[in-house]
Amino acid sequence: MARIASIKATLNDAGGVRTVWEAHPGFTMGSVSLNDFIAVHDAVDELDKDCAKKDVELTGVKANRDDKARHLGELITRFRSAMRSTYGPDSPEYEQAGCTRASARKPPTRKGSSVSNPPAVTGA
Repeated sequence: MARIASIKATLNDAGGVRTVWEAHPGFTMGSVSLNDFIAVHDAVDELDKDCAKKDVELTGVKANRDDKARHLGELITRFRSAMRSTYGPDSPEYEQAGCTRASARKPPTRKGSSVSNPPAVTGA
């Protein structure tokens, strides 16, 4: 399983590496130079800022969606209540609205006592 990158920690570490590398601009790691490192660092930093901005936008969209979903749930409840009051609690229309007809409900049953007497332990 791939490890999830900690963006803030990585950017913080990259800032320290960048400072040291800028003090030694001739240093390279194979084909990777200081300019390559700066380009990747700046790209990740920009993408992180872009993600933060989109996260704020997404928060607003999610709040709007949740408000609309709550309103829809209220309308469903009102519709089912109207079906019950118009056609009755045992009607096929009430069942089609997603409810359980009165005749399909299980009758209530009494619960027996859940505490039983444990068997007596005799000593030897």
